[in-house]
Amino acid sequence: MFGCTIRRLAPRRVPVIAISVAILSTFGMVPLTASASDSHTVPTCFHNQLVVAVAWDEPPAAGSNGIPFLIANISKTSCSIDGFPKLNISPDRYKKRSLEVLNGGGGLFARMRPHLVIIKPGEDASFGIGFGDGSNQEDPSGAPCMTQDVEVGLPVRVNEIAENYETPLTFNFCNADFQVQVTPFESAPLPRPN
Repeated sequence: MFGCTIRRLAPRRVPVIAISVAILSTFGMVPLTASASDSHTVPTCFHNQLVVAVAWDEPPAAGSNGIPFLIANISKTSCSIDGFPKLNISPDRYKKRSLEVLNGGGGLFARMRPHLVIIKPGEDASFGIGFGDGSNQEDPSGAPCMTQDVEVGLPVRVNEIAENYETPLTFNFCNADFQVQVTPFESAPLPRPN
């Protein structure tokens, strides 16, 4: 009736406690072993479990461009992240305009919704920023409009003090019409292409 086989055993004395535990576990009242439903979720990553790097910082083609970022788990335990990174790109201003970071994706990378990403030890997750490069062609193509680095904020638990991950990043934000789109985290070494 409950998916178990009943065998007739030779009569012998069995302690009452053992029989009670066996009966209760058969009806699901006392688990003898942990089941998949009992397993806890993977905890949010600590800051010092991860490192962030730009996979390549030269936009690959004219038109729609993208720059992928790697997030490596350098610890010995799995952890999780969810949502979007917070980016502080600098420099980000020219004349009276400043760079805007929008969540969602675009450029070379697919638009998608955020979801929980589990990063196992020694494995990578990713996100990307997408942008165009055909706007504001009258603005400088050199230093005044070129980014130099980015601080990446991840939704992680801090160990001692909150820190961002800083990495070099170069592209012309004026030609990108002062706008980039960032993808949510993905459980792959590169963000999904468009």
